[in-house]
Amino acid sequence: MVTQSLIDALKARGCAPDALLDRFGLSETTPLDPYRDIPLRQYVAAFEAAAAYVGDSHFGLSIARNLSPLTLGPVGLLFTSAPTLGAALTGFIDYNWLVQQGTSCRMTRDGDTCVFRYRIEDKRIFPRRHDAEFSLAIVVEMMRSRAGAAWRPLEVHFEHAAPANLQPHNAFFKAPLYFNQPANELMFPVKDLALSGNGGDHRVYGIVEHYLGMLRERAVPARSVEDKVRRMASDHFPGDGCFNMTSTAQSLGLSTSTLQRALRKSGGSFSTIKQDKRRALTENYLVDSDLSITEIAHVLGYADGACFTRACRRWFGMTPSMYRKQQQAARRSSDATIPTPTT
Repeated sequence: MVTQSLIDALKARGCAPDALLDRFGLSETTPLDPYRDIPLRQYVAAFEAAAAYVGDSHFGLSIARNLSPLTLGPVGLLFTSAPTLGAALTGFIDYNWLVQQGTSCRMTRDGDTCVFRYRIEDKRIFPRRHDAEFSLAIVVEMMRSRAGAAWRPLEVHFEHAAPANLQPHNAFFKAPLYFNQPANELMFPVKDLALSGNGGDHRVYGIVEHYLGMLRERAVPARSVEDKVRRMASDHFPGDGCFNMTSTAQSLGLSTSTLQRALRKSGGSFSTIKQDKRRALTENYLVDSDLSITEIAHVLGYADGACFTRACRRWFGMTPSMYRKQQQAARRSSDATIPTPTT
């Protein structure tokens, strides 16, 4: 469903979609099966390449502008028919996996502020700026479809570095923007969850929710303890001290010893999961942010730069600065292979 928006955007710019999509195992016929599983790595890579292909440095933002929630199929219909904005967002979060697998959405409260978070689970998928901007922008568009065109978030956070020109972002979000953040997030007042606004049809909502619930029952397998812990690791930032053995065991309703045994049984350990998360985030920040090495070490919770350098040598066989240069050179080489658009 989301792939169709990408194809439509390429056509609108006079480009032949298959000339680009074929490189990523996709084509114009891909969206004909709305529930076909498309590897997220291919989709995100195609999205990033398309931005360079058409020469639009704000491609993700441009596509999301004025898109209807119905672009997302039944999940979008659930959003438009929900009784309140809170119910609409909850439904979208619950069934986001139908729109795009390998990603997650979460909503939390911090006092009077609500935080909507979007994340690609696989930290190795980079670059991913245009997917992040498209995803937050389409959520804002959907919220405006219910709360009114004047609705705006309190703040907008992005994982990636700030682009050179922020004018399109300021014009669209109409809110303070923060880059190089731990997650892609929208902040807005908790009271907005009670808004009913435009739309809302309890009969349609009930039917669509029942249908999506049946799809989930057939599609979602039971998750192991290790899967649950890894998911929780993705919900916490290692440097914030929130992800530890005790709190994780409590969240799962287990004792710490039971959790340790369950992880050993699956061949893992809590420390391994935590280090896997740190490594993935290290790759993220070194490759796709403009934070200094010292700043990255700090936000990831390392005691000092020397500890961070030792970890990088263990993971990558080189210092963090060497790894950053290597990956950025590889990206420049990859970008140079993008074909010139034809009309």
